[in-house]
Amino acid sequence: MKKFLIPLIIVLCLAGGGFAVWNVLEANVFSVDQFPQKTTINGVDCSGLTTEKAKEKLIKEWNSKVFSFTRQSKELGAISDLHFDYDIDNEIASVKKDHFFSAALNYFFHADFDVSMDMTVKKVNKAFKKELKSADYLKESGDPVETKDAYVDLSSEDFKIVPEVQGNNIDYDILLKKITGLIAKNQFTLEYKASDFYQKPKVTSDSQEIKERQEFCKKYLTSKVTYLMGKDEVKIPPEELEKIFDIEMVESGAPSESEKDEAEKSAAKVTVDEDAVRSYVKKFAKEYNTLGKTREFTSLSGRKIKVSGGDYGWALSVDKETEQLIKDLKSGEEVKREPIWLMTGFTDYNKEDDIGSTYVEVSLAEQHLWYFKDGKELVDCPVVTGNVLSGYNTPAGSFSLTYKQRGATLKGNNADGTSYSSPVSYWMPFYGNYGMHDASWRGAFGGSIYRGGGSHGCVNMPVASAKKLFNNLASKGTPVIVHW
Repeated sequence: MKKFLIPLIIVLCLAGGGFAVWNVLEANVFSVDQFPQKTTINGVDCSGLTTEKAKEKLIKEWNSKVFSFTRQSKELGAISDLHFDYDIDNEIASVKKDHFFSAALNYFFHADFDVSMDMTVKKVNKAFKKELKSADYLKESGDPVETKDAYVDLSSEDFKIVPEVQGNNIDYDILLKKITGLIAKNQFTLEYKASDFYQKPKVTSDSQEIKERQEFCKKYLTSKVTYLMGKDEVKIPPEELEKIFDIEMVESGAPSESEKDEAEKSAAKVTVDEDAVRSYVKKFAKEYNTLGKTREFTSLSGRKIKVSGGDYGWALSVDKETEQLIKDLKSGEEVKREPIWLMTGFTDYNKEDDIGSTYVEVSLAEQHLWYFKDGKELVDCPVVTGNVLSGYNTPAGSFSLTYKQRGATLKGNNADGTSYSSPVSYWMPFYGNYGMHDASWRGAFGGSIYRGGGSHGCVNMPVASAKKLFNNLASKGTPVIVHW
């Protein structure tokens, strides 16, 4: 019994001694706010400092340093404006407890208390970021190439996958993460290789994500509505359909053979965004309307003409077309049709040339009129247009014949306030009260008569020419091109 008692007593004594030592350390090492003498943290002397003062000193020391970039040990450049914010409260508060034996040796034997801790960067200041991004020595020489993700091309219904592009532009988020990681470990030099920090594509052409996107587009973004635009057919582009359709994917269990067709239909809930349809129709109208556009073409008279304004051309009815397109899209059926026009031209629709080969041309500069029917010149005569000195200018632009009338009396006011009444045999208006007509009272046409002796804005013609024009014009709609 005695031979077991002595070791037990020794163990109890050692345990009691250890407990006493722990209490001494608790009272004199851990509970004291100040660091003991001969304390260095990350190489910075913190002897006798409180944790708060030690924190301030460490941050000041870190922000006074210069961060350098090297290549093959040769310096490329450096940034001295650090002024970072650091998150080190917990680390510095637990320095002594995390280094128990070093603290104990320091307390009992006045030994050096030297510890290291991470200087975690909480916030990088704007000046550092700005200087980093403007540092040309960090960028590749030559032309910059921007990194791009792979994507599905929605410009056509082929839905091709456009491969990603690996550029040479720097991903500054990754670079900053590397820099702050080094600074946290008291390293202020980076052996720099630009390619280590290239921005990487987030989506690649071989990813499952892009393949699923392609299949989705093929299934839901193929237009079933085709517009007949003269000789051309125009479909709603997939990128517009993506805006128009609200597509909600629906989870469903594995269907039986008899349920497969229905399951296909219920795999997605497709609704039509009517506001998006209207936006598309407005965009469509802006692209395909010809009303009021500037026209540049070579006349059949051989003149290069540039004329803008007027009321001739094609114009979509936005309200009616929006209403019809919503119905077509909701039906899900294949549809081929013309858009609903508010105004139409004289010939079949042609975005590039809606004048065609039948039209009247009036040159205000040359005081001359030509009429071409199906490309053949039928009328070629001098005219007199509006009196410019009196302010009766003949409007220039692209117009269409409003109607034609055999026998009419033209009435209005002269510049001096008196009224006039002029009977004509062939009346062919093209813009309000402006029109072409015979002027039997004139003995001469062409030249500079119009400057001070011109009409009230109409196009005066010799009787024979007016008669021939009248007899060969359609009842309405023929383009009338008036230009300088």
